Amino acid sequence: MNALTKDELAQFLDQHRIKPRLKRELRFTPEAITDWEDRDFLTVVNRSNSEGVLVLPGEEYLVVPFALQPRKANASGRTEAIICDFCATWQRGSNSAVISFEKENSTQSFLCCGDLNCSLHVRGKTSASKLSRTQLRENISPQARIGRLQRWLSEKLRQADDSAV
Repeated sequence: MNALTKDELAQFLDQHRIKPRLKRELRFTPEAITDWEDRDFLTVVNRSNSEGVLVLPGEEYLVVPFALQPRKANASGRTEAIICDFCATWQRGSNSAVISFEKENSTQSFLCCGDLNCSLHVRGKTSASKLSRTQLRENISPQARIGRLQRWLSEKLRQADDSAV
């Protein structure tokens, strides 16, 4: 993904008719992101990490608003581990969340990594990715994991956005 400036992000938010309240609440410091080339998408969240936008590069940038909720503990007080729907990374319950996208009159929800660093997880650049490969006993190449993430993003987000237009 190419590096974005604050002005470019603001332009994308305007083009995709993101609600003014959400635009005001988003925190984006592009200079803090040092690994742009390793990103398949960018997430920009509000101060409480409860809402944000997911930015997908392509011929045209796609900006999709989302809600993010940490997963709740079960009756025994534990939050069970999950496998992220985006990147298929095994995550401890404390680093898992539910991400929801509104599409017209319905909502799509997925289990996801709480940090939304799926691009880095599939490239093996995080401690969570190394633990995940041992938990899942997955022996596919990083390129295959990257391809799987990109296909998922295309199928679930780009196609859903096309059908909503």
